[in-house]
Amino acid sequence: MNDSLGRVAPSIIAIPPAPLPDWPQGWYVVGRSCEFKPGTVRNVTLADRDIVVFRTQSGVLGAVDAHCPHMGAHLVHGRVQGERLVCSLHCWRIACDGTIDEQSQRARGWTLRERFGLVMLELGNDRALPEAGTGDFDWTQVAPLDIGAGWHSLVANAFDMPHLRTVHLRELVVAPEVSFEPGRIFSLHYVSCVRGRGLSDRVMQWLSGDRIDVRVHCYGAITVVETDLGFTRTAACIGMTPTRNGTRLYAAFGVRRGRLRPLRLALTRWLFASFLRRDLGVVEGMRLKLPDDPILQRLFDFLRTLRPMPS
Repeated sequence: MNDSLGRVAPSIIAIPPAPLPDWPQGWYVVGRSCEFKPGTVRNVTLADRDIVVFRTQSGVLGAVDAHCPHMGAHLVHGRVQGERLVCSLHCWRIACDGTIDEQSQRARGWTLRERFGLVMLELGNDRALPEAGTGDFDWTQVAPLDIGAGWHSLVANAFDMPHLRTVHLRELVVAPEVSFEPGRIFSLHYVSCVRGRGLSDRVMQWLSGDRIDVRVHCYGAITVVETDLGFTRTAACIGMTPTRNGTRLYAAFGVRRGRLRPLRLALTRWLFASFLRRDLGVVEGMRLKLPDDPILQRLFDFLRTLRPMPS
């Protein structure tokens, strides 16, 4: 006699992981310092927020919501007078922090920092400010580049160990180590040697004694790469700002100060740019799928700990 009474074995329901945040709270690069001369007013769009960034005559950077709180005129049409951004419609004078002369109303202000020759704006608050190199580093930058791929793909590429061999022709000497602080920073450390025979490969092999100590740090939409070549140290700060069609990439490259400064800085820029160019050549047009890779899975787990900007 069947006494099962029609019982059905319980099924295991697979709960999909939370999606990666499109706009996590944190720091975003909005331009290079050289693009913001005194008197400059520029419009940027972050997480569907219209923001105006300007530099006062004394060199202080300010960022406020793009529409004047009086009647909504777009402040990109305003002009800088002294230390104020002056609205073009009724000449309301707005300070860098959003306060307005002789008015109780104020514009929403945003926090800015200049690091490595890049201008960074903070969406949200209490996020780790990217660190790269030390105080004795010199920095150079390249013009921004638009990439037809999401910033998640670019971040994943920086932590993808198998592609280090297939794309960059490098082999691991010391196994990678991962550490991260949820909501703040994800770090990877590894040591590699060069197996490529291109010009940049041979130069890097000669400079490093074929032992490149690398530390990669993800802060969200900004990634920092630090390399120890034995006789010197270099660094790169890569800002990935989402756009409607992909990602706008900003890059700054630094080297520890020493003799032959211009030559060493130019060489550092060329080597990092050569490495980055290989990545961008294969990432363009990528539609990211989450692979069965333990390091990338931990990276994605970290990205899910970043608080998204509220809509």
